[in-house]
Amino acid sequence: MKILLSTIFIFVQSINIMMAQERFFSFTEGWITYVTTEDDSTYTTVGMNFTLTPVYTKYIQFSTFDKSGNLLSEWDYRIDSTAVTTEIRNQQSFSNFEEKYIIGITTKSPPDFVLNAEYLKLNHEASQIVERSALLEDAIMYITQQLGDNKILQATDDFNGSTVNSTLLSTDTLGNIIWENNFSCGGNSCWMVPRHIHPAHDGGYIFTHTEERNSNNGWSIDDHDVANIIKTDSLGIEQWRIHPGGEGDPYSSEHILLQPTDDGNYLCVWADNFWETPGTPHFQINPDATMWLAKIAPDGNKIWEKTLQEQIDDWDIDATAYIMKQMIRTSDDNFIIAGADKLFKISQEGDIIWARHYNPLNLEFSYEQIYFYRMYGINETSDGGFIIAGEFEAREGTDFPEFVQTGFVLKVDEYGCYEADCQEDDPIVGVEEVTQAVSKLAIYPNPTNRDITIEYHLPDMPDQLRLSIHNLTGEVVHTQSLSAHAGSVRVELGEYLPAGAYFCHLVVGGEVVGMERFVLVR
Repeated sequence: MKILLSTIFIFVQSINIMMAQERFFSFTEGWITYVTTEDDSTYTTVGMNFTLTPVYTKYIQFSTFDKSGNLLSEWDYRIDSTAVTTEIRNQQSFSNFEEKYIIGITTKSPPDFVLNAEYLKLNHEASQIVERSALLEDAIMYITQQLGDNKILQATDDFNGSTVNSTLLSTDTLGNIIWENNFSCGGNSCWMVPRHIHPAHDGGYIFTHTEERNSNNGWSIDDHDVANIIKTDSLGIEQWRIHPGGEGDPYSSEHILLQPTDDGNYLCVWADNFWETPGTPHFQINPDATMWLAKIAPDGNKIWEKTLQEQIDDWDIDATAYIMKQMIRTSDDNFIIAGADKLFKISQEGDIIWARHYNPLNLEFSYEQIYFYRMYGINETSDGGFIIAGEFEAREGTDFPEFVQTGFVLKVDEYGCYEADCQEDDPIVGVEEVTQAVSKLAIYPNPTNRDITIEYHLPDMPDQLRLSIHNLTGEVVHTQSLSAHAGSVRVELGEYLPAGAYFCHLVVGGEVVGMERFVLVR
């Protein structure tokens, strides 16, 4: 049960006052927060809360903050019956949608309490539900992603009587199914849990799962978990499937994160948190757990594989287990990995650029005070920093006289620093400072309904210059090389791009040297 102490709110509020706009830590309403969206002057978090009376139910919780982390408003979405449970499952349940937002939800209603996969449409300010659409019965919604003006990709779990399989669907904006494909890990002791979907280089999709397996055919399905990558074509038909961390002999992988790389391949990361010890039928905590990286070719073969343990030791952020929840591409074309209380920025070749361990309440972990920060969703923000949604839990102890479970939002700067200038103490050279030379970047027409012309100028034009365009979630929607001497370029904005705000970045040697915002209207 969530209990918020007044002293906690006072302490967190003092943090907001002391910190500059680009860094803050604030609690949100609800017991868990999954994702954050940014507007011109605010951030809005989306998570879940629950009621105990008259019955236990879950519902969607929204909290809006200003750019300094001060809570401005909060509201929730509950279906009219108090006995109906409504929940979201992960950060890819939330997507931009025609100047609105879309949230994939799972509902469970009396008297039969059948799980149903549905989704909600919100207005542009994410302050009001404008439509609710049912999709599948007897299914759990995990992923809802807008991929075009009239195309939404959905991933669900569905129970077929003996097993739980994964279903990938393409629907239009009215909820009509265009195509549907089912994926199974075989037998009645394995459940498929969708994790993430990414567009593949060839127009298909990369679909990641956790296979919750039972190693000794007992009743416990999640005796150990195995991560997989499934490559599909543009119609969701499976082309190949791999288990980069192995299939659980002797190690077990759970969460797997993946992003396409500029060389036409895919970078994935997983952890060997559990292993099957000799003489025991169950998987136990691996005392030598670490993070693993692999570069995957378009045909599913590994190009290389390596452990991050040596680099993790350099950064002094070792952990008992590595629980990784999200991996995003940054505006400088590197990647951020978020999970538990740690953030890693890595290059496309899998080297750590910087790594952070967060404890914004400055608590001391002990048997007398057990606490956890769990980061779930991360977005890059318009000021170049990052905003993270998650959950904080503290057991009854020396600092918290009662059990606490609540969502949080954490804003850090471009170096992942919650404390100012933390990068100055990095053990190795981190991200280089962006050049201080004045650069010019102009976009017209702005707003636009189709194409844009971008004019650019740097005092010292480099030999290699690249343009990238990002949506508000940080996803790269267009990239191209630029001539160092042309000074302008015309970019055609495809029909697949939804209306909304976008950011153009001039990139030199992996560093952003110019940024400008434009608005696409349809």
